[in-house]
Amino acid sequence: MTILTISAAQRTPEINFDFETNTFLMRGESYPEDIKDFYGPPIMQLTEHLEGLENEKVHFTFEFIYFNSSTAKIIMNLFDLLDSTAERGNTVTINWAFAPDDDTMEELGEEFCEELKHATFTLLAR
Repeated sequence: MTILTISAAQRTPEINFDFETNTFLMRGESYPEDIKDFYGPPIMQLTEHLEGLENEKVHFTFEFIYFNSSTAKIIMNLFDLLDSTAERGNTVTINWAFAPDDDTMEELGEEFCEELKHATFTLLAR
């Protein structure tokens, strides 16, 4: 499978993982009733893919409007996964997009990036 697409729903974000181009996107709101059921399969595929990369470029964009604390843990785990991918010699760029007037999302992005040591992080006001 080269592209994994999950359409946004009332409580879940859009997920678009293009494994061929190493371009990944999560966008929208995230407060699923069963966090493991929703995020488990796509994150497992992503993890398996990233673990096999060598000297590749990876772009991951987070563009959330809202997420709950369970999703925050998922995001932090993804940041750890992406940072370890960069540590192994891949070029990893993480974009954190937010509405220009959304101070909360901007601050959350700043907090998430504090632990990054190897990946490049960019805040994008859109």
